[in-house]
Amino acid sequence: MLKYIIELMPTKEDSVTLSSSEWTIIVMLNKYPDFNRLISELKKNYNMSVEEIKASLGKLQKRNILKLFQTQVAENTDTVLEAATASVVIPETPVIFWERLENELSKAIGPIASIVIDDAVTEFNIQRENFPAKFLYSLVEKVAAEIHSHAEKTQFQKAMLEVIKQI
Repeated sequence: MLKYIIELMPTKEDSVTLSSSEWTIIVMLNKYPDFNRLISELKKNYNMSVEEIKASLGKLQKRNILKLFQTQVAENTDTVLEAATASVVIPETPVIFWERLENELSKAIGPIASIVIDDAVTEFNIQRENFPAKFLYSLVEKVAAEIHSHAEKTQFQKAMLEVIKQI
């Protein structure tokens, strides 16, 4: 049986501009790492067509922001998955990320930024000290929802994307 895996790739570019559908795919990829579930959620919750998803994935892959892999999976995937993930260490988020997140969010919403961040982190049921880097895009999207100005939200997302790329 074939399985698709999407992996975000670090980029060396100084600046990356994403369309709303590309940003949505990156955020949802962190929430739904399973390819089939990702596609299903994008279609259902974001009314994205298969063609739009393919086009956005193709653009992201062409710009080396993500890579799509096709792998062979054994029939009993539970056993294989448990064995494969038993030794995986999920990298934790560095302190500099939290400082920049609070700083950038404070520019947009003021002194309540730290409270908004703490509330968002709590929703993941993970403490800051153990927060996996793979959830950073989802966290940024969650706190960005509190920014009411579209321009400020876009600026915040761009700034945080640059921070995440450096991690």
